[in-house]
Amino acid sequence: MTIKYCVWDVGQVIYPYTLSYLDTWAFSKTKSKEDYINKGGIKTFDYKPYMLGKENNEEFTKRLCFEYNIPFGEQTLLEVKKALYQGVGKFYKETIETMKILSSIGIQNCILSNALPMLADTAPKLVDEKYRFASFNLHLLKPNPEIYVQICQRLNCHFNEIIFIDDKEKNVLVADSLGIHGIVFNRQTIQDKCLKLIKENNYQQQKIFSLKKSHHHER
Repeated sequence: MTIKYCVWDVGQVIYPYTLSYLDTWAFSKTKSKEDYINKGGIKTFDYKPYMLGKENNEEFTKRLCFEYNIPFGEQTLLEVKKALYQGVGKFYKETIETMKILSSIGIQNCILSNALPMLADTAPKLVDEKYRFASFNLHLLKPNPEIYVQICQRLNCHFNEIIFIDDKEKNVLVADSLGIHGIVFNRQTIQDKCLKLIKENNYQQQKIFSLKKSHHHER
């Protein structure tokens, strides 16, 4: 099978991301700084219900405020959204360059992210809407194998026609186990690894075609 799609994670792959701004905001708003510190801060919060689409923005924000004893007011939702947005860094040039190269040789770029819905619009311009997939729409989180099955069904392709790139090794290993070509993201090597995989698979496809063609002529 030839490679047809390259599915990219978003945070730490397309751009760097940090929750430090949300942490700073929450610490400044909590009524009990000692309790906040004892709980380990914002990084220990359970984001899964929100990432799975089980909560809307307001429900998520209210739960966060309740957990850390933060008053919820008219501006709270906007403040949380602003803090989350501040955590989004500039696009990695290595990722963008690689995506452009893949697109130029006929590989369709896609996005698959365990995403916070408030950040849903931080990378969409990179790919068409039908190739953007998020946990809150699929109601699944990586590395659940079913999320990769869903992607293949939606793309109408086989596992081995996909390259999957993620910064978390556990997510890549599950994809690999299904037959997807997984790559753990590294800015310095991502372009070479992608092109190597495509070259190897195209070569194998061409080799099989040549053998079949040769066999047909012999008959």
